[in-house]
Amino acid sequence: MVVDILAGSLATLVTAPLLVWFIIYGSMKKLTHKKKKSFHFASDITTFFLIASVLSIAHTIWNHSLLWPIMVLLLLIFSCITWLYWKQDKDIELIKIIKTAWRFNFLLFFMCYLLLCAYGLITRIISV
Repeated sequence: MVVDILAGSLATLVTAPLLVWFIIYGSMKKLTHKKKKSFHFASDITTFFLIASVLSIAHTIWNHSLLWPIMVLLLLIFSCITWLYWKQDKDIELIKIIKTAWRFNFLLFFMCYLLLCAYGLITRIISV
C-alpha cells in the first residue's frame, strides 16, 4: 500500500516536472521570502525530474533507452563549461562549474521536455 503510493507519487512527479518546480518554488518562497533563491533551488531540484522525464518520454516514443547518450551529454557539458572557465583565466572552482553546468542542464532538459511532449502529442494525433 505505502509502496504503491510512493511509486505513484514518483511517477507523477517524473511525468509532470513542472508541477515539481511549482511546488518547490512556492514552498521555498513561503519559507525564505527570497524569490531568486527559491527560483534557483526549485530549478536545481527539478533538473533531476526533467532528466528522468526526458528519458521516460524518449523511451515511450522510440522504445529505446537514452541513458548512456544523456550521461555522455552531461559529461560533455561539464567538460565544456570547465574548459570555458579555464579559457577565461578564471580560477577553476568546482562548485561554480557544477552549478553552472547543472543550471544549463535545467534549461536544456526543459527545452527537450517541451519538444518531446509536443512531438509525442503530434505523432499520436497523426497516427489516430
